[in-house]
Amino acid sequence: MNPFFTEEQENLKARARKFAEEVLAPKARELDENGFDRAHYQKVMDSGLVGAPQSKADGGEGVATVGRCIILEEISRVCPSTALSYLVGGMGLYPAYATEEQKQKYYLPWVAGKILPAFCLTEPGAGSDVASVATTAVRDGDEYVLNGKKTLTVNGASADVWNVWAITNPDVPASKGMSAFIVEKGTPGVETRVQKMMCLRGAEVAEIEFKNCRIPAKNMLGEEGKGFKYAMGGIAGGRINAAACSIGIAQHALEEAISYAKTRVQFKQPIGNNQGLSWQLAEMKCKLESARALVYKAAAMIDAGSPEAGDFASMAKVEATEAAQFCADRGLQMHGGYGCTTDCVAERIYRDAHAARIYDGTTDILKLVVSRSLLK
Repeated sequence: MNPFFTEEQENLKARARKFAEEVLAPKARELDENGFDRAHYQKVMDSGLVGAPQSKADGGEGVATVGRCIILEEISRVCPSTALSYLVGGMGLYPAYATEEQKQKYYLPWVAGKILPAFCLTEPGAGSDVASVATTAVRDGDEYVLNGKKTLTVNGASADVWNVWAITNPDVPASKGMSAFIVEKGTPGVETRVQKMMCLRGAEVAEIEFKNCRIPAKNMLGEEGKGFKYAMGGIAGGRINAAACSIGIAQHALEEAISYAKTRVQFKQPIGNNQGLSWQLAEMKCKLESARALVYKAAAMIDAGSPEAGDFASMAKVEATEAAQFCADRGLQMHGGYGCTTDCVAERIYRDAHAARIYDGTTDILKLVVSRSLLK
């Protein structure tokens, strides 16, 4: 039991773990081998866990950021690919910026597990540098015409709704000339291509190209020219999501390493009896628990509206992703040659651990963010 969790949060953790172990774990290897399965992910959508962090007024359970981190940690402990499909989409912007019509048509069905969204921001030339977005949206009467290419978009080919960021005013900096739009599945002028990944292969990552894609002007999300602000405003939430996923991965790596250290016998004794290996387990546990504490502190700060929440979310992501990488590396090493085979779960953990050091802000960028905050 975590002494910092309420009874409600402990119950949520138990519920999420039960679902993860019974529904997700048996399918994890198959997803890694064959890719995203929309029908399987529908089980996550039907479970109520997707909408749980949202307010009770909107049909959620109001478990907020801490609750979402609990869910993501438990899902990532067995299948981080599924967690990646869960954590993206951009729907968290809707309560503050969507029109009532947009909420009824897209947001509330998403909370109820009826819609799969995709967050379309990253481009071939715009990753960490969001201001380099080149996709355009040109007003033409009662419509906007979208042209451009997005990449590394999770749920990109299977999404029911794409939340797309595009330049509406090229004559001003992107911070004032970028807007957000809602594009429905089936809209003419949208082409998708699934990208093959080294890690998190059970999630769907796709390239999306908009070619003279016409959408109603009423599908703008929020105000014109505020897209950059909206994207940046969701950074803390995105980073703490990735951090929580990394805690789950690290936990899985540690559990597998402990199990192997107890059962693998060499020189007539379990390898865990060797001090060198047993100390590695201790180091893994120390790094994991330190990172976990920072993750939930940052999550609680986000829920409390702390002005320092963004910096703490960045620090949490750095520490959690580094802990996951450390645990995955030590865990694979402990498995020896077997760990390098695809028959061994440590191999998949090792591949999946690296992804979170890149998405939602690379480790290098986050260190820059934190250091600038310290020096300002």
